[in-house]
Amino acid sequence: MIFVEHLTIPKGTPETAPVSATIPIILGTIKLVSVQFPPGVNALAHVKILWGLYQLFPSNEQGNFSTGGETIVWDEDIEISTEPLQLVMTGWNDDTTYDHTITFRVVMQPAQASQSTQQVFAALQSQQGQGQQG
Repeated sequence: MIFVEHLTIPKGTPETAPVSATIPIILGTIKLVSVQFPPGVNALAHVKILWGLYQLFPSNEQGNFSTGGETIVWDEDIEISTEPLQLVMTGWNDDTTYDHTITFRVVMQPAQASQSTQQVFAALQSQQGQGQQG
């Protein structure tokens, strides 16, 4: 299952007041992650990915992703076996002229190999319904 979220970071967004986007996920294992920076960002926009209070990506708490015209992709094997069933991408933008949109993708293997496709879809529909209400 692939989950995708876009984070538009307005020009001049300071690191002290970042914007964020929530990525609903399921119980299972994160197998692949990518963060896409379009051309023109020129390392002026910065992002981090959190799970609850913990920064997952990049692994070092002081780190952040910042580049331009590049998609950073890597394999993972992180089990998500408890809530929160969401990741949060936060970002700020040193560019004072342009907004920038960064795309985050995560590939997850569902928790139970025997879990039916219908059960997975039901869980996703429930999450989507909650997101539309909030």
